[in-house]
Amino acid sequence: MTGSGPSFVHLIGGKPARKGDLSAVLPTGLSEDAPKITYGAYFHAVEKALRGRGLEPIRRGLEELTGERFDPERIDEVLLDSVKHGALYHVAKVTVRVGDRLFFLAMNSAVDPQRHAALTQEWETLESLSETAAAPYVPRALYLGQGVWDAAGGEARPFRFFLARWFDGFHEWHLGKGPGDCAESVSVWDGSASDGVLSDAQACQLMEQAAYILTLALDRCDFRHIHPWHHAAGDFVVAVQGNSLAVRLIAARNRGILISPGPERHERLAALAAFLFALTFRMRLDRDRGEGDLIWATARWLPAVLHGFFRGWTDGAPPDEMLSPEEILAAFRALDASDWEAVGNLLSDDIVVDPEEEALVSRFLPVHARDLHRSLHPADGPSRGLSPRRIERDAFEAPGRA
Repeated sequence: MTGSGPSFVHLIGGKPARKGDLSAVLPTGLSEDAPKITYGAYFHAVEKALRGRGLEPIRRGLEELTGERFDPERIDEVLLDSVKHGALYHVAKVTVRVGDRLFFLAMNSAVDPQRHAALTQEWETLESLSETAAAPYVPRALYLGQGVWDAAGGEARPFRFFLARWFDGFHEWHLGKGPGDCAESVSVWDGSASDGVLSDAQACQLMEQAAYILTLALDRCDFRHIHPWHHAAGDFVVAVQGNSLAVRLIAARNRGILISPGPERHERLAALAAFLFALTFRMRLDRDRGEGDLIWATARWLPAVLHGFFRGWTDGAPPDEMLSPEEILAAFRALDASDWEAVGNLLSDDIVVDPEEEALVSRFLPVHARDLHRSLHPADGPSRGLSPRRIERDAFEAPGRA
């Protein structure tokens, strides 16, 4: 550490930023109206913001994360790794070295005033989720701040950012198209030459845990839930260890309500049916390997998604919850495919997150209604079928949970 504070090291995708890299413009995903900012301007702005007021963002972030006090002189080194860029934010992994300890933070930055509101909304959503049973599985909001970046011509423009917990050892994953043009595999972006393709059993674990997290985040009073979310944006990440894995949700842009539950049991069941239909439908939607055309998954993982839903409903139940998992399962089994299709038709506008999805949603909505009905009525007998009381935990302690 120098006399002016800790050293800052700039990286791009885990590799040291070279001089020639700094004049390149950061990607912005599929967005065409995002402002152009170079890596050099980005690193300069981010470092300046984090150094401000005696490293206040870093110190307060670490204090919120650990409960310890961090004076500026304790911080030895900060690695800024530019890792992801989308329509709304630029994401950096911030590694802070304090003696022989390393701490990992995520830094989401919005450089466009039109996207500042979205960033603030996500911050508020993460804060609200910290009070739910889903808290261990989503990033903990640590610090909300602002800074300035230098646009072309030297104009100083404001940007906003927040720091959150980074789940180290977890990787983005995506569905991949099979021979029949439907998604039939899951690949983990783990940096290997081919990206790790999960076994079918592992893919089932992944889908089950993702549904579990989303159900834990369901507010039992008004049925607010995480919305929008989508696999194509890399919202879920996974850590794989042998045949086991752990899943986390790293983005939570907002929380919305599909149908508000009324005071009667049948009204609560109707609202829950809407939540389940949207959850199971969107779990099957992605872009081919994260970057290609929109793709639709086969129904092979639907039973796992249903198990995750019932696990979440059971584990997240408050003492006064009126609906047992057995009652929910019986009610949902009483619905036929046409009933589920009616639910889907009611929700079609809400299920669509990106306008490009409209044609796919229209095409596969009745297909999903039939698949969901079949998955709720397994043909292999009660001993091997869907059980609402099947409770499983993460199969291993994934890295980065401290």
